[in-house]
Amino acid sequence: MRFAPGIPALLPGLLLLGCGGLRAPSSRTPAIDSAGVAQARAAASDLGSDLMGMLSSEMARGGPAAAVAVCADSAQERTARHQQAGVQVRRIGTRVRNPANTPDSLEALVLAAFAAGLTTGRLPMDTAFVQPLASGGYELRYLRPIQVQEKCLACHGPADRLAPGVLDLIAARYPADRAMGYAVGDLRGAITVRLAMPLAPAR
Repeated sequence: MRFAPGIPALLPGLLLLGCGGLRAPSSRTPAIDSAGVAQARAAASDLGSDLMGMLSSEMARGGPAAAVAVCADSAQERTARHQQAGVQVRRIGTRVRNPANTPDSLEALVLAAFAAGLTTGRLPMDTAFVQPLASGGYELRYLRPIQVQEKCLACHGPADRLAPGVLDLIAARYPADRAMGYAVGDLRGAITVRLAMPLAPAR
């Protein structure tokens, strides 16, 4: 794997230790290019802006309960709209509310590295790396951390500080919810993008 600048120093070790099934980089491993990273960043920004705009609008219209309801009904549909040929984008959580946002094994390792960086004041803006696939191809994996903001606490703060109506709605919509108890500045998760990459020319 090749890594983009800014990734925490401990992340390569974590990924290599956690991914014994991946092939080692070869002469045909494509390098991370600025165009691919720019495309991934744009996809992450588009999804983040879309979902934040939707939630902010619902908060203003009907408060936290309305935001929980529209997130349950519409967030995954909105996310699907941002999928393109060769580009997958979604949100993942450190503690998930919707099971669809559960990180895969590599994403979980990146989240752990983000969390370690946050505790030492070195949380990167984003990170990217090339992953070899079992099919013989490669893909660019890009992750941008999401930190908890003040307005997030209405639905993700300590349970004893959430409005009763919000708690009831979360319990009804997400009976296995684990996404409460956060504080401002905590690592909430990440926006993750996967881009198909061509093989490097044979030498």
